[in-house]
Amino acid sequence: MMNFKFAKNGTVIIAKIIKMTVLSQKELLLSPKNWSRIATLWQRLQQSFRLMVGVPDYQTYVEHMKAHHPDLTPMDAKTFYRYCVDARYPSAGGTLKKCPC
Repeated sequence: MMNFKFAKNGTVIIAKIIKMTVLSQKELLLSPKNWSRIATLWQRLQQSFRLMVGVPDYQTYVEHMKAHHPDLTPMDAKTFYRYCVDARYPSAGGTLKKCPC
């Protein structure tokens, strides 16, 4: 059985470590020259979270299409995500046969 008190304390400790790290690096985080790095980090985190839940990255798809299939027009973002959902959860005749939950 899991010791919930330890898990709660572990979460608090992790939060304190993150807080101390951010506060000690405040000058770096607030410096305009580092904003592009922070933006890149945020974009990569978003991409990672999407891939964890099975949502492919549209920008990677577009770059692949330009590099490997320059004669073809890439799908727009809405069509791309619809295609990915349909590929992951196939349905015949518009009826959903597999729950995406």
